[in-house]
Amino acid sequence: MSLTARVEDYLEAILEIEMSGETATVTRMADVLNVTKATIAAALKKLKADGLLEHERYGDVILTPFGREKALEVYRRHEFLTDFFVRILGFSRERAQRVACVMEHEIDEATEMRLAAFIDAITQAERHNETWLRELLDKLGSADELPAPLCLLPDDTNGVIARVTAQYELHRRLDAAGFVPGVVISGIKRHDDNTRGMRYAFTMNGIDITFGVTEASAVWLYSLRD
Repeated sequence: MSLTARVEDYLEAILEIEMSGETATVTRMADVLNVTKATIAAALKKLKADGLLEHERYGDVILTPFGREKALEVYRRHEFLTDFFVRILGFSRERAQRVACVMEHEIDEATEMRLAAFIDAITQAERHNETWLRELLDKLGSADELPAPLCLLPDDTNGVIARVTAQYELHRRLDAAGFVPGVVISGIKRHDDNTRGMRYAFTMNGIDITFGVTEASAVWLYSLRD
């Protein structure tokens, strides 16, 4: 059974209420999810019909074995993502919780397992004090040094091509023109052409070039510091 994000939120809320030592009720769920009791009551009828929980009017909300299995899957993804954002990416726990709430409904099992393998590799590297991990964490702490699309860089920026994200014919055309990692681009200037939209002028290998927004969005640069 494929569950909607809202249904997963209800199941996770019931589970978390239980884990806190409280009893899941319509009133308590309304408080946790910040919705009306009427909304909760209507949702519980549907969840009961789907075999996810048991609930009689004015009674406690109790997950069925199937409902508990699904709730635990959502809770696991939420905690896993929160740990990833806090421990690996350095988010505050509050921010990590917010982002996890959005992402937990979108990732599939294969994605979750790949992230789990990545975190396990990080854990093992921490245990052995691996040099590459220290370098990675330093890199993650220097977000201002990451590449950005040419179209987002300010005027007079000089940069080095980090990657080209275009596909198909555009990628072949840019590659043939010499837009490959390591090449220096200098003196970026933008101007609004009334007939063709925003244009981006710069110099590469001594040649003056002008891009439209499509090309300028596909070429990513590391900014060069003065």
